[in-house]
Amino acid sequence: MSTAGNRKIFILLFILILALNFNFTNAQSLEQSLNSLRGINKAGLIIEKVSQVLYDNGIRENEIRKDVEAQLDFAGIKVYQSTDLKTLPGSPYLYVNIGAIKSKDNDLYAVSITVEFRQDVNLIRNPKQNYFGAATWSVSNIGIFSKDKLSEIKGFTKNMVDKFVKDYLKANKM
Repeated sequence: MSTAGNRKIFILLFILILALNFNFTNAQSLEQSLNSLRGINKAGLIIEKVSQVLYDNGIRENEIRKDVEAQLDFAGIKVYQSTDLKTLPGSPYLYVNIGAIKSKDNDLYAVSITVEFRQDVNLIRNPKQNYFGAATWSVSNIGIFSKDKLSEIKGFTKNMVDKFVKDYLKANKM
């Protein structure tokens, strides 16, 4: 396949990632998102396994976990192991997902980063209807990185978690 053909496929895949990660509706207001963080002082942390292309380029879940745990600790949020999650009311946890695909014709990577605060919720119209792990606060970002800039993903992830910490502190007025 020609270089132009590979570039078109890469752009289409990038648009697909954008469409899958873009929230087309604002399901809840900023105030509702902040209110969902009120009273939380301990939560789980789930770092999704990074894609193989990121792993091959030095991005590791355990390093991301260590960085995020430090940020949560700074905010006063005690991090529970995922096995202890069900012992917390509402099973709250911060979810981090970093994915990437590599273009075939050059060293460009389409990267998606999502940080969500998830917890169990009940519907107002039917309180017996439970939703486990519903995202009540979220931020996501996508971008294209060259191979030599992939290490910047950790910084982007840190900034997104910092946004969560800022909103958490605002919600809990610390």
